Amino acid sequence: MATVTEAEGLAELELWQDAWDALEELPVLDRATPGALRVRLACCPALAAWDIGRQVAAILRVGEEPDRKAAARFFHAVALKWLSEGDRYAAGEAIKEAVKTWPDYRNEILDHSGLSEAL
Repeated sequence: MATVTEAEGLAELELWQDAWDALEELPVLDRATPGALRVRLACCPALAAWDIGRQVAAILRVGEEPDRKAAARFFHAVALKWLSEGDRYAAGEAIKEAVKTWPDYRNEILDHSGLSEAL
């Protein structure tokens, strides 16, 4: 049986589908832990699991600092997606969500090429 630590390691190696599959092997209650949700959220952009990502980010954005950081990073990825599709308004809204979730993330967004223009 897989563990959250195993899933984290796979995600760190950017083996997104393998990390996702490892999470699916966990007992149901273990899948709902903040650590497992952070791993799942990290996988979402690479797997284009945007709807699931939004649901997980909504849960994590009210958690502890590592949870809020993970949610902010997801919103950042959403902003990049929208920007790549030419929707500056939606990108700006995703950036606002990232900053509301983790205010210190604003500097990282401003440093990111292309995102500051969506503000």
